[in-house]
Amino acid sequence: MYYLKWILTRFIFLKRVMFELINRALYQEESRYLVQAWSAKISPFKSTLFYSFIGRILWSTKEFFALLLKGRVFKKSISLEGFDTTLDKLQKSYIRGNYHILWPKTPMVQSKTYQLSDDFSQKIANSLKIAEKKESQNFNKTKEWERIATAIREQFLYKDNSIKKRNLINFRSDTKLYEELFNDQFSYLDKDKPYIKSYLESIDLVLEYHRFAKKIDKTLLASISESSAGNNLCVQYRGKRLSHKSLFHSVVVNDLIKTLPLSELKKGVILDIGAGYGGLSRMLKFYTPKSCHILLDLPETLIMTSYFIKYNFPDAKIALLNTIEDKLNDFNNLTKEYDFIIIPPSILTYIDSESIDLVINSVSMGFMQEEYLNFYLKQINRTLKTGGYFYSLNKEYDDKWGIGTFNWDFKAEYLTLLYEHNNRFSYPQWLGQKQGKK
Repeated sequence: MYYLKWILTRFIFLKRVMFELINRALYQEESRYLVQAWSAKISPFKSTLFYSFIGRILWSTKEFFALLLKGRVFKKSISLEGFDTTLDKLQKSYIRGNYHILWPKTPMVQSKTYQLSDDFSQKIANSLKIAEKKESQNFNKTKEWERIATAIREQFLYKDNSIKKRNLINFRSDTKLYEELFNDQFSYLDKDKPYIKSYLESIDLVLEYHRFAKKIDKTLLASISESSAGNNLCVQYRGKRLSHKSLFHSVVVNDLIKTLPLSELKKGVILDIGAGYGGLSRMLKFYTPKSCHILLDLPETLIMTSYFIKYNFPDAKIALLNTIEDKLNDFNNLTKEYDFIIIPPSILTYIDSESIDLVINSVSMGFMQEEYLNFYLKQINRTLKTGGYFYSLNKEYDDKWGIGTFNWDFKAEYLTLLYEHNNRFSYPQWLGQKQGKK
């Protein structure tokens, strides 16, 4: 009897091996588990399972036929905001845990919305007025700066320089306008496109989401979700809002938190040069909650930055230029007092020497004129602590748009800690630790 029982047990083990072989074919190595559906309930880790090449082919084929047959045979896995009228709200997915979402809920899936107050709108307008005066004393505007400044003013400011609140609240809803403002190269979900075309493009986005798991930590990737600030449209998948830009930001965040001592970043001062509307800083802030983030960009762009950060962190201490204008000579104390400090380029000179723990620049310094590039490199070298970190994601070679990193005068020696090519631009992701003067 014991012999028979032992032999029967071998068949169970054989079944286990067969499931392991199937999982090897369908999932990436980091997504494989010993416990599988045949021996337990459906894996509660479905939100952290990422498909292999074969798995992606099978999944996309299933999605194609689900679209073609209108869900009669296969059920669609993704929903398109702006198209699907029966779209379940994200919050309904998180009433309690289930097998298809990350549980507990990631804080990047927002449960509250922020109402833009008249008081904060006035602070944004006042800060812009101060910033423009300071910038005119320090920099000559380039043609591109003039173009962006004029376009943003027309879109977000009345003639009396007050904020057009409705337009600001919806600053990401018009994809064509947003792309024109910033020459943005990311693709977005657009309700003006046909549904079929949009769904097929969304399948490609989800395929990229799974492919990125080869390089990005699966729990980080499972946690990301786009903000709804600006009323942009996203693909909903596994209870999260996905976009190409959020995937790009996840590459940078992954590089930083996996390479640097997180204990240093948690209470550090992080300077993002060319922060845009603040999407990268938002994502990184969740992993560095006690850090001070300094977001720097053109004065007009900071209209959107200020609203975006306030929307996502309504209870945070946020310093706009009008609230700190008379305290700029004591910048060190400002970094201890505020969670976010939002400033134009001219204020960079007020930051204390050897006071910044991490400087970030992604796809902007390589597109600057020599005057501006040299200004930032000089200020980075001055403000960054010896032993601090500089993260750059920029092109290597010069072109008509700007100067590549091979021709940058870093003004200091850096120990390279990371050098990768894992982003859609194929620019190098470089992270260096400042050693001192050359």
